[in-house]
Amino acid sequence: MDSFAGHELTVVSLGSGVPRPPERRTEERATTLLRVGKLVVAGEQRLCMVRNLSSSGAMIRLYQPIPVGSAVMVEVTPEYPVPARVMWCQDDLAGIAFDTRIDVIAALRGEQAGGPYRRVARTPRMRVSRHARLCTDDAERGVLLCDISLNGAKVATDLALPVETEAAVFVDGLPPLAGRVRWARDGYVGMQFDVALKIDTLANWLGPDDAM
Repeated sequence: MDSFAGHELTVVSLGSGVPRPPERRTEERATTLLRVGKLVVAGEQRLCMVRNLSSSGAMIRLYQPIPVGSAVMVEVTPEYPVPARVMWCQDDLAGIAFDTRIDVIAALRGEQAGGPYRRVARTPRMRVSRHARLCTDDAERGVLLCDISLNGAKVATDLALPVETEAAVFVDGLPPLAGRVRWARDGYVGMQFDVALKIDTLANWLGPDDAM
């Protein structure tokens, strides 16, 4: 299941083992929770779905293949990258082993480890550099899309947009991104989408030129 309308379950283990491939009889299990992750493979950003999580590793759903043995950086909690290695692949699933153990509870809370915890975004931000068009009721302007997540985006613009301004961003390859301004400062505007993007839509849109 690929969208917030069909939530996938992230199975959590407090043990130390790296998750193994799923048994066929469990593949049809009902699911209730979506956990989106971010991979960086050889400098290339990719989205993934976290299907099983322990302190030592995770089983993830891939949207592009990764060879077994690949070194990756994975964000289960956004902005908290952990080095890892791909241990196995089966169809669109892969098992990764973290180089160092993570705090599973902190990851599920969406908090950053290492010193005092601070709340971070719930879905990963993908850094991009794409020309786009931003439209409001009063203006239309070319902008630069700087980062994007399932729930929002940051654009560079010289427009002065008050918070709560309704706006839409148009960029090639994605549906219209309608929402409202949540913050504006230093030539940048942060938007929250009215309707979240589907993970497969964003994952397939991201290209090899969108590096971290």
